[in-house]
Amino acid sequence: MSIESSDPPALVAALRHGLGAATTSVPLGASDVGDVSNLAGYDSLFGFLSVAILDGAILVEDDDVRADLLQRWHKNLLTCVVLEALIVRTAVILDDAVVTWRLTKGAALAHLDYADPAVRTFGDVDVVIHPDHWTTALDVLRDSGYTRSNEGIGSDYDRRYGKGATLTTVDGLELDLHRRFAIGRFGVTSRMAEVFEPSDTIVLADRSIPVLAPTYRLLHACYHASLGGSRFLRALRDVAQLILVTQVDWEETFAVARRWQAEAVVASAIIESWQRLSLDFAHPAHVRATNTPISRADQRSLQVFRTNDSFRAQALTAVGAIPLTEVPRYLWSFASHRLKSAR
Repeated sequence: MSIESSDPPALVAALRHGLGAATTSVPLGASDVGDVSNLAGYDSLFGFLSVAILDGAILVEDDDVRADLLQRWHKNLLTCVVLEALIVRTAVILDDAVVTWRLTKGAALAHLDYADPAVRTFGDVDVVIHPDHWTTALDVLRDSGYTRSNEGIGSDYDRRYGKGATLTTVDGLELDLHRRFAIGRFGVTSRMAEVFEPSDTIVLADRSIPVLAPTYRLLHACYHASLGGSRFLRALRDVAQLILVTQVDWEETFAVARRWQAEAVVASAIIESWQRLSLDFAHPAHVRATNTPISRADQRSLQVFRTNDSFRAQALTAVGAIPLTEVPRYLWSFASHRLKSAR
């Protein structure tokens, strides 16, 4: 599987920096600053970019450009502090309601998988909710002032097949609740109750915050890298970071993915991470990924997520992965969900 990319060399160098890969200093020329800055802003990469500049991995001759990039990183860090306060408030609400949950993605990775959490900035909060507690979590958060614009709350599709819900606080902060790691083909075959059996923790404001264990942090990172709505360099760096720096047992992650019928997701995430970040193809994780058979059906589904951001197209990849007898209910609940969401 070949991945074509037009990633700016300076951003690739920034995302490779700290992975132990051999690098040479890369100049950030005046003609590239606009594109690099825009991409870094969209994908929250100013931490990676700034640290690479400070360490000399990226060369910036213009002092004003250098100062601007560092200032934008500091603004990202202020956002992260505000979001960490949101994590604590959310933890109080969910814990008081005896909801089983885990922090995932940005904040979890920053604190557990990066030596300096400031490098891995994030723009929202992501938590995974135990399937048995999904409705309770939505109810208590809504009662606490969090709102969800999507009217699909409580729908059959939401409970049985949906990926999750995005909630917004009164001050405009975003909380993503995950029921699954993805919609469609690779979501309906997941076994989400498994991810709560082991757990890591971080401490924020003297409060213990439950976090996905390493195997599942890598699994979720692979889902995001292969199937996420923003499949950019940051998601790929997270996959590489977990394998090369945290040294997660990636073979165990493959084993979980096999049970979930999602080996193609993990394999494609590793392959793309290694290609776009120009990492060592001889690494055993990459060798394992390239040797993973990917069926035509899985290839077609992966391609849908790469090239088509339509919720409908992605959700309908589930047909073929669920029992034939369940297809009518899936299609009916999907159609009902879309009608409710459109009102």
